[in-house]
Amino acid sequence: MKKKNAGDVIARVLMLLVGAFCGIFMIISSDPEKLFGGGPRDFAVQIAICLLCLLAAYFIQAVIHETGHLIFGLLTGYKFVSFRIGNVMFIKSDGRLRIKLYNVVGTGGQCLMMPPPWKGKIPYRLYNFGGCIANFVFAVVFLAAFVLMNEPGLLRTFFGMLFAVGIGNVLLNGIPLQVGGISNDGRNALSLGKDETVMRAFWLQLYVNGLLSEGERMRDLPEGFFFLPEGEGLEDPIVCTVGVMRYNYYFDVHDFEKAEETAEYMLKAPGLLGVHRNELLCELMFLRIFRGAEPSEIDSLNTPALDKYIRSTANYVSRRRLAYAYQLLYKKNLTIAEKCRELFEKTVKTYPYSSEIENEKEIMELIDQKREIF
Repeated sequence: MKKKNAGDVIARVLMLLVGAFCGIFMIISSDPEKLFGGGPRDFAVQIAICLLCLLAAYFIQAVIHETGHLIFGLLTGYKFVSFRIGNVMFIKSDGRLRIKLYNVVGTGGQCLMMPPPWKGKIPYRLYNFGGCIANFVFAVVFLAAFVLMNEPGLLRTFFGMLFAVGIGNVLLNGIPLQVGGISNDGRNALSLGKDETVMRAFWLQLYVNGLLSEGERMRDLPEGFFFLPEGEGLEDPIVCTVGVMRYNYYFDVHDFEKAEETAEYMLKAPGLLGVHRNELLCELMFLRIFRGAEPSEIDSLNTPALDKYIRSTANYVSRRRLAYAYQLLYKKNLTIAEKCRELFEKTVKTYPYSSEIENEKEIMELIDQKREIF
């Protein structure tokens, strides 16, 4: 049996507690006549309305959380790059704010910013904890509104839910955890305070993302930026991310041999985040398909867990490319491959990073060339 990650268990417990408190707020603040005085149909309608309020509370607190990162980032010298809630992203590109579609499995939103220039260290506490601070402040406001409203009703219930979800967000993001294969704000802040190498790795992630949003490509950056983690660095999730970027660099310069070597090396790193592990496994599968590896090499990667991840990230532009190569070069199913290409073309229209689109289109052309060889 697969051992459950402690962070995932704690996160589920916190979510259950939030749900329980929301139920309590619903009971003590609703109109008893409306909730229990009618028949089963009226009761079901009231429950459905409360569930919609709960979903709205999660959305509002997600916006508050990411806005907190934005505000405290700006106050400490960071510059706006992108702001995402769900799969809707607002990204600054060519001096303009654009709306794109992008999602990261395991996250409900994300605010990314360009960090201040590297001078041996960068401010990181307020940027990382800005979301928790904002959630806590507004949770107190919503609790005050709940207490001050004497009349039972839907609005009072909603304020109670906003309070419960806000405190839940504070705990879920403030307690150092790794949830769904991704480190939360508290864990990032804890890691950054330990070592300058970790802090520089964090800075590099944000800096490179900022450059990519402006159309820069990985291949245009110095190879020396992306050091290969060794020793203790292989145990730190943030430092391991630099190794993942090193893979992306080799992939962008089309040095597929070094890219495959880097992916295999980083997959052995104990500190590699679950989401990065899955991404590298997807890339390794593509590279093996692309070089015409034996079917056993390819099939050994296609585990039920990875298949589930691939299906959950099917709308990623890199996953569209993997699907196309899999069907065209490995399965040799031209009909399905053509559908995969159509989906690829549809996805790139709303993808936020133009530099990645350029490379992905180049890779698609190389896949077509490989078809002639195979």
